[in-house]
Amino acid sequence: MSLESAEAAAEPVGRISPLSRDSGGPLHAQIRDILHRQIVDMALSPGSSLPTEEELQRQFGVSRSVVRQALSGLSDLGLIRRQRGRGSVVASTPVLRRHVQRAGGLDEQAAAHGQRLRTHVISVEPSEPPQSGIDALNTTNTWKIERVRYLDDLPVAFMRTWVPRDFFPHFTAELLEDASLLSLMRDHGYHPAGGPRQVQAVSSDSDLARRLNINTREPLLLLQGVTRDALGHGLEWFNVWHSPNTVFDVDAQVTTQPGRVSQEHIRRLRNLTQQMESELADLERGAH
Repeated sequence: MSLESAEAAAEPVGRISPLSRDSGGPLHAQIRDILHRQIVDMALSPGSSLPTEEELQRQFGVSRSVVRQALSGLSDLGLIRRQRGRGSVVASTPVLRRHVQRAGGLDEQAAAHGQRLRTHVISVEPSEPPQSGIDALNTTNTWKIERVRYLDDLPVAFMRTWVPRDFFPHFTAELLEDASLLSLMRDHGYHPAGGPRQVQAVSSDSDLARRLNINTREPLLLLQGVTRDALGHGLEWFNVWHSPNTVFDVDAQVTTQPGRVSQEHIRRLRNLTQQMESELADLERGAH
């Protein structure tokens, strides 16, 4: 019998606990997820102290080792700090800010806020993109690149990108590790100019939750789009899932319909046009 099963069997009858002893998964993971949810929902604000280990033991009816496993999991996620004399304190979760209108330059945007992004490449492999990617890149001969972006050691974005192999035949995981993809494109002679993007809210599946160290079904922001160069060549087709601590900045402008142009103004412009045409005709005759 496991330690957690023994604890469940020895629990006093009548103890009220939010944990599921039958099919809810390891007890320490359940406690971690409960505290994680309280932190994300701001029930526990940054700088506030978590209950002591003894208080968490009484609250959940588990041993200290289970509580410590749960707190260790929160610490690994960057959600709490273990401080001598204060116990566990809720950390200030870093927020990634990016501009919807700006194509690429995520590292520069983070640097402008005094932050540093780190990139870990999961895989680079030949793979045909979905039909939308084929239409955007006009080829099926592509690399599929999967990466995770980290902010202060906290995973904030999972990126799945397809790029044409004919343009970038030498891409490898080693080359892309902690590197800017757009900068590498420029090094290969292709200069990204931009392209259409869209943002939508989605729920994380188990794979995304694992990649971003969040709970399954947590809300994410999905950015999809294509980047082209000035000649219209499709350089990348991408999907980027952003963790809940991402803020998209939008520079919204109020547009107004132009005022009605008066007939007098139109008449003056027509006269000016006729005068310019007459002078151009005189110049042409003089040139001959």
